[in-house]
Amino acid sequence: MLKLKDFFHYPQVDHLPEELLADRPGLIVVAGSDPRPARGQSVLPNFMPSGRMAIFRTLADEMLFAGHDLKCVIVTSDPAFIRVPRPDQRRVVKLRVEPPLTYNGRVAEALRLHPAILVIDRLDRETTPLALEAARGGVKVLSSLDTIFSGGSVARQLLDLGISESQLASLTWVLAVQRLPALCPTCRQPASPTPAQIARLEALLRFECDLPAGWGGSHHDDDPPVFYCAGGCAKCQGTGRSGDVAVLDIFRAEEPPPGLFVQPSRSPMMAGVLHLTRHGHVALEDCLQFDADPVHRTYNRLISVEQLLTDSTQVIDGLRAELNAANRVLRQRTQALFSLEELSQAMISSTRLDELAQKVCRRAGELCGADRAILFFQHSADRMKVLAMLGWDEGRVQREVEISRVLDPARPVQLVPHKGRPPGVMPPEGGDQALQAGLSVPLIAQEKLVGLMLVHSVQKNQFSPGEVALLQTFANQAAVALQRAGLVEQLQAKVTALEAAQVELAVKERIERELELARQVQQSMLPRSFPRVAGFSFTAQNQPARQVGGDFYDVFTLDDDHFGLAIADVSDKGMPAALYMALTRSLLLAEARRQLSPRQALTSVNRILQELGEQSMFVTLFYGVVECSTRTLTYARAGHDRPLLLRDQAILELGGSGIALGILTGDDFHLSEERFELAPGDRLVLYTDGLTDVMSPSGQTMGLPQLKSLVQSYAGLPSGGLSEVLFAALSTYRQSAEQYDDMTLLVVDVLAAVL
Repeated sequence: MLKLKDFFHYPQVDHLPEELLADRPGLIVVAGSDPRPARGQSVLPNFMPSGRMAIFRTLADEMLFAGHDLKCVIVTSDPAFIRVPRPDQRRVVKLRVEPPLTYNGRVAEALRLHPAILVIDRLDRETTPLALEAARGGVKVLSSLDTIFSGGSVARQLLDLGISESQLASLTWVLAVQRLPALCPTCRQPASPTPAQIARLEALLRFECDLPAGWGGSHHDDDPPVFYCAGGCAKCQGTGRSGDVAVLDIFRAEEPPPGLFVQPSRSPMMAGVLHLTRHGHVALEDCLQFDADPVHRTYNRLISVEQLLTDSTQVIDGLRAELNAANRVLRQRTQALFSLEELSQAMISSTRLDELAQKVCRRAGELCGADRAILFFQHSADRMKVLAMLGWDEGRVQREVEISRVLDPARPVQLVPHKGRPPGVMPPEGGDQALQAGLSVPLIAQEKLVGLMLVHSVQKNQFSPGEVALLQTFANQAAVALQRAGLVEQLQAKVTALEAAQVELAVKERIERELELARQVQQSMLPRSFPRVAGFSFTAQNQPARQVGGDFYDVFTLDDDHFGLAIADVSDKGMPAALYMALTRSLLLAEARRQLSPRQALTSVNRILQELGEQSMFVTLFYGVVECSTRTLTYARAGHDRPLLLRDQAILELGGSGIALGILTGDDFHLSEERFELAPGDRLVLYTDGLTDVMSPSGQTMGLPQLKSLVQSYAGLPSGGLSEVLFAALSTYRQSAEQYDDMTLLVVDVLAAVL
């Protein structure tokens, strides 16, 4: 774990981190200018972040995990901010701020836990008063402020966040950080300071730190310090700079305002810049311009923000145009719907079949004075469905009945009297009122039977001829409306089914298209031929799965006496895995030609993958370098399956340890480098886990022992024949089972004599 003192470049202030950590409760502020980039951007253009969050996280780690008996609380809106190890999760509590939760509520909740240490991930108008109030209550509070200022100027800026000067009594330390471009160690050149530069340096040295004995001006020494200026080489792309260095300003609040605002820092930032300049890490011109750097950084930040605002405005304008177009389409469709509604209202009062049927029953009862009605709708050739009823107990009505129970095939379909209870209606347990009059009213539209309506009355003995005629006329209109409503429902059901099928088809086509593109990307990365290397021959075979993965292999020349060979397997499937494979292969080729050490090359690839790659993915990789003149294989195995070596009828597994690339960095990433002497007749078999994970129809996997047995059984075959036989055996083992992972094989033969 990094510590705060690891960021110091000069020993004069090595005691300050211990003094800071051991100091009294109060507010500790880590300051620096790290603006939040827009979505999809890693940093603002033309702007070098200060590295504030790295210092903040490092100091937070030291404070939280230095004392194992202290209660600590973290208040943050970033779910990835500080990972708390499982043993410390009872002592260190993380409170996430996400809507509808606020910093105010979360800090209040944190203080109820009575912590000794409180970490708040940012200072603003909401959190600054809370942080100072907690510090005044005896809590050691650590927070972060986005600012270009340092020292007492940070304390002055806190006043702009809505606090009073009296509240600044709880402020204890301010750590301001800033990064500078570092000189390229390859092309840096000694600088000859001009008289003006010497005068400026003497003024800075007198003001900021002790003047080194014997340097320039009024001091004399046989060995004055050497300053450097930027050169330019291919390694730094002609800029004269390579990487960056961080400088800190350490300020201890010891005076009340207004003296606090002009109090000097314990370790001024300029002292760190001068120290780095005297030791050749920072260019002389960068040092002399450092005091103007905040203005330059602010200007770059404003320009970057202005550019982001311009880009955002363009995006918003585009979205506005899309919304306007969509609104025009919506208005057109709404007008069409209103027109259809007006037309439907002119013909019928409703287009919903069940709603329309209920209206028909109610209206029919009103027209003829009936107090009971039931409507049967024919939805198949032999069955009718009860759509609506009036006056009957729904719980005692059968929803579907056979058509033969409703209509008499021997009688014509016409309006006739109907005596007795409707079919499918059960009488109530306590008996029912006697039906006095009834009519069977067929619903016919376009000479086709749509349904049947039965109306009854328990009050009168018969329906009048006028009521019957009116009911007949109404039935004719209702039949047309019901037919159309039924057709509409059928059409809607078919449209819904069609839309669902179209969505499913579109998803399927998109997946197939993505898989095909991923397969093309993957296959384009695989070598079509191998380099001709005296004393060695190469054979490879790749069989991608339907769910495309990220396997790749390669053999490439490094110089006249060395060539590299690699095989890898990327986690996940589809296009993301194929792109990650392409990125890894490109990085490997670039780093391999810079350094012959496999371990160093893979370490560099891992670091770059951490910076550029997808955090949820990783890649296992075996990379070896063969020295042709001695037949020496030097390799590193980053979590990949152990290659097999066939030698004198025996089969061996190559050793070595290492972690897959893209998971860990720094001290947590380890990788061994092994060396092995190849002999004439040796055969090296490299493979991915797709060969060992082949699954039979019964669900059993092939496994490494069986694969080794197959390789040993066919050891006498040429390398090309071996790969063909192996893949045929795997296909036989799999039979009809699906292939879930890519299968890749690379065979290297050491010839008996160098040609």
